[in-house]
Amino acid sequence: MKITRINLYVVNVPERHWWWSDDTYGQPLHQRAEHGVAEIETNQGLIGLTQIERFTPWDVVHRELADWLGMDVLEINLPDRRPVMTGSFEQAILDIRGQALGVPIWQLLGGRYRDLLPITQCTGYKAPDHTAADAQWGWEHGFRSYKMKCITQNETTPEARINYVADRVEAIHAVLPDMIVRPDIRWRLKEVWAVQELAGRLQGHKLDSLESPIARRKTANYPEWRRLRQTISFPVADHVSSTDNLLTAYQEQAIDYAIIGDASYIDTVRQSHLAHALNFGGWSQTVSYGPGAAMGIHVAACMPHITQPYDMVGPMAWENTLVNEDFPFENGSLLIPDRPGLGYTLNHEAVKKYLVSQQIFE
Repeated sequence: MKITRINLYVVNVPERHWWWSDDTYGQPLHQRAEHGVAEIETNQGLIGLTQIERFTPWDVVHRELADWLGMDVLEINLPDRRPVMTGSFEQAILDIRGQALGVPIWQLLGGRYRDLLPITQCTGYKAPDHTAADAQWGWEHGFRSYKMKCITQNETTPEARINYVADRVEAIHAVLPDMIVRPDIRWRLKEVWAVQELAGRLQGHKLDSLESPIARRKTANYPEWRRLRQTISFPVADHVSSTDNLLTAYQEQAIDYAIIGDASYIDTVRQSHLAHALNFGGWSQTVSYGPGAAMGIHVAACMPHITQPYDMVGPMAWENTLVNEDFPFENGSLLIPDRPGLGYTLNHEAVKKYLVSQQIFE
């Protein structure tokens, strides 16, 4: 079964108002980001759907898609992965294989551990009052966990950074005392004492964890991460970029939760199994329209270490998912699809509405 034609659509779908940031903390380049989605056609009539990985240069996209032509979908060994656009390629191949076999992608990744995937209302930078208003919207739509990116260039002192995080958490809990909050500090509090002060101020608040609180983990500052964990009451989470990184974090007792994500979906699942064997909890994340969000759900279904809500920037973040099928959302969780392959198909009318450009490879 060979790839004979590829349709690449470059689209720009507006974000839901104040989903990522407000007028105070606006990030216009984020709000105007272009994304690529592609339909991969085969000589046997099956069509795979994939989303192009964010920030991939368009010349690389064009070169890679042209190179996919003529490949035999059933003969490719995915672990011998391509060095660029790895995830996009895996999604396309797994979607077609799943359709050919009549099974969902999660079966091809080893099998699912869950029928429902709890997710966060994953958001960006806002003023405290707008944060509370956004969280209220989320609560009314079924979210029970609120993930927020924290600290910008506007906060120039440790005190200002601490206040920005705490003020937003307090604003949420003033109106939604039961909303669980996950502040993503993005390593910007830098030092242990600053996180200790923040943790003291937020004592008694419902926090999932403090994500990436101090300077990035390096050999020299692993003891600082361990000391932080031993002196605050909230769990500490951070991104893990490799097997070696995960093993070192375990040996150094540096984190409570591992955020697993690799360029390869296959390797992401493998690393989750290792994290589970090491008794780590944690989660993963997806930032993409409907086609990429659907793939994220399949992958998350197969990740045994996920104990906390998954960071999903997808079906509710933009004004359109670009797919024909719904994303059932119940009690703060997305339903794992059980249709063959990805289980989602492109909505061509929606694509036409948001289309920036189109290119055909054949």
